[in-house]
Amino acid sequence: MSPPRILVIGQGSIGRRHATNLRALGADVTVVDVEFDGRVPPGFGGVVVASPTVLHAEHAAAALATGAAVFVEKPMASDAAAAFELADSAGDRLMVGYNLRFHAPLQRVAALLRGGRAGTPHSYRFWFGQWLPDWRPTVDYRQSYSARADLGGGILADAIHELDLAVWMVGEPLEVVGAVVGSVGPLEIDVEDMVRAVLRTAAGVPVTIELDYLARQYRRGVEVIGSEATVGYDWSTKEVTVRSSVGTTTEVFHDPLDDAYVAEMASFLGLVASGVHPGVNGGGSAVPSLVLADAIRASA
Repeated sequence: MSPPRILVIGQGSIGRRHATNLRALGADVTVVDVEFDGRVPPGFGGVVVASPTVLHAEHAAAALATGAAVFVEKPMASDAAAAFELADSAGDRLMVGYNLRFHAPLQRVAALLRGGRAGTPHSYRFWFGQWLPDWRPTVDYRQSYSARADLGGGILADAIHELDLAVWMVGEPLEVVGAVVGSVGPLEIDVEDMVRAVLRTAAGVPVTIELDYLARQYRRGVEVIGSEATVGYDWSTKEVTVRSSVGTTTEVFHDPLDDAYVAEMASFLGLVASGVHPGVNGGGSAVPSLVLADAIRASA
């Protein structure tokens, strides 16, 4: 059996990562720069869209028009309206790059919540922060897509993983109560470097989101306070903890994050080979995070 032919659009860090993982999984990979003419050639079983955010919807639509299965990096579009249109036209041929749903410690937290270990949730908190110049040390951060409005940058889109984690782990519609979205640090960028947002469930349970390009040490995590226990994961300690009235239990996870990238590419190759969607990270499931991002901007 011949290997699946996959086209990767984008030669940035995430495009190179996906291409490397796809080749390791046995795919025949062709990589093109984002400067290509926008016409996706037929003959590829799958297309990975790893171009700047502002081009995601255009490139994904062109890829879908060839009949290929398509994997588009997060966020799937620049706004929720474009995401709805793309997801609707794609059907079961689209996956979106929310790789953290494949990350073992976060899967464990989700399983604990689904299993009722926290009890009735009283609050959720999701946070991420890192000094932007440290993200890609060999690149002038001012020229990266993260720093440029014309490429769809800004911490809200860049760290939309945390919004997707909220959608995934809370498991019900969320309303934005209020937010601060702005540029408050010394970085030479024309996009926001800080987001603080308060959301709530229909029952009034608060969900807080903290994102920034400014923290000098990488910080990331999730914490759910419930009636029976507080369940969380801190990336700095690699520990999933359950704190209850009878004590604290700790599970340490040393799973490298690249395992999650490999797992999502393996899942995508399964879609390419079978035509059957794996049921995770579909286009429809990726729309709510963009709805929230739009609502956070509107609320600020």
